[in-house]
Amino acid sequence: MPTITPEHLHTLLASPDRGAALVVVAGRAAVVPADPSRGEGPEDAMVITTRDAVIAELDTGANEEQIEALAQRLDVALESLGG
Repeated sequence: MPTITPEHLHTLLASPDRGAALVVVAGRAAVVPADPSRGEGPEDAMVITTRDAVIAELDTGANEEQIEALAQRLDVALESLGG
């Protein structure tokens, strides 16, 4: 089962926080705000990508196939790092 899924990217893209990030902590992916003092951003989190980076990667009008492919690439990269 993948750690990073298209649903994570959808959540990241839907975040009203322009600096939100997709992180992995203890093997679980989560979307956190840009300002860790606002909550959910644990210090030991590994940042996988940011909202702005995903927007830049997908450009405008991304379809579900592109989102799925990006999620798969991010998951493979995470696995290669031992995540």
